[in-house]
Amino acid sequence: MIKKILHIISIAFALLLLLSYLTAYIPPSLYPKFSLFGFLYPVLLAINIGFIILWLFLKWTYIILPLAVILIRVDYIPSLYRLNGQSHIEVKEDRELKILSYNVCSFHYKTEYNEPKDKRIEEIFEYIKKENPDVLALQDYNSLKKGNKAIHRRIVNELGLEHYFIANNSSKYLFGNAIYSRYPINKSGTLFPLKENNNAYIFADIEFEGREIRVYNFHLTSFKLADKEKKTFESLKKGEIKKEESKNILKKLIWANDKRSKEVDEIIPILSETKIPYFVVGDFNDTPFSYTYRKLITNMKDAFEKKGRGFGSTFNGVFPAYRIDYILYSDKDFEVKSFEKQDLDYSDHYPISSVFEVKEVK
Repeated sequence: MIKKILHIISIAFALLLLLSYLTAYIPPSLYPKFSLFGFLYPVLLAINIGFIILWLFLKWTYIILPLAVILIRVDYIPSLYRLNGQSHIEVKEDRELKILSYNVCSFHYKTEYNEPKDKRIEEIFEYIKKENPDVLALQDYNSLKKGNKAIHRRIVNELGLEHYFIANNSSKYLFGNAIYSRYPINKSGTLFPLKENNNAYIFADIEFEGREIRVYNFHLTSFKLADKEKKTFESLKKGEIKKEESKNILKKLIWANDKRSKEVDEIIPILSETKIPYFVVGDFNDTPFSYTYRKLITNMKDAFEKKGRGFGSTFNGVFPAYRIDYILYSDKDFEVKSFEKQDLDYSDHYPISSVFEVKEVK
């Protein structure tokens, strides 16, 4: 009897895993609530693997369904976890370019713990200095233009990233998205008018060894959870259910999924018309199992899937550990040599970096 009940439960979880695959193909605007299934993929995968192990000891024929469902999208697994990879390159060779992408949370992460903001800025600057990127893409950036402690001046003058484009550039402040480059920027701009100060879609055309390369830096819509809602989410993870507050969180998750799907539908035609080699980097605020990611990865490769190691989670906040920051590239133009994620507690995101060989034109 127990075996029969377990079999029914196993079938149910196999079907739920199958449903989670569909979230990448159905626009959230059509079935908003259904888009939440994508967040469940890692949990559902783990449960189905657990049942496979269980059936090995109880009844091996019951393995067929959960195993078949996993194999349908076995290509999802490298998006979640990579066993082997190249995480670091000490010395770059000729024709190699290093890109670092980092959502710096306006340098105010954990200021509620009374850590001075200047100390946080210094820690992030020293990390960037150590990594020594050729291209630095920042999201949720906020810097004074003047003053000895301004990180902008230090990035330009001390790190040699003297060419830059920043989405919001006032007389005193730089904020939003930023692209800094060691190499000249021939052209730069925003894809379409910014609707929010910190969510931007910018690009810079960089001249690298006689070739023009475009870097897109995206920061797609976030869930905009208030501090109170973040604390509620922490309670939910502990099994403490607060019905009304939970509903508000779900509404924001659904709203953000829908908003990002519309953003990516605007972005894709622009990417498809790009005639020069390009990278797409930044904070997408969505998982590799989402509609947003599937659309953006079209005709591109994911640096983590090629050279990452371990779990790729890049979010350092209240949500479960998901990968929402990416470095994508066109396979025909670049060969990825390494991918590195640093688990630094300087922001609510972890920084990611990759070294690429720029292929010669044939």
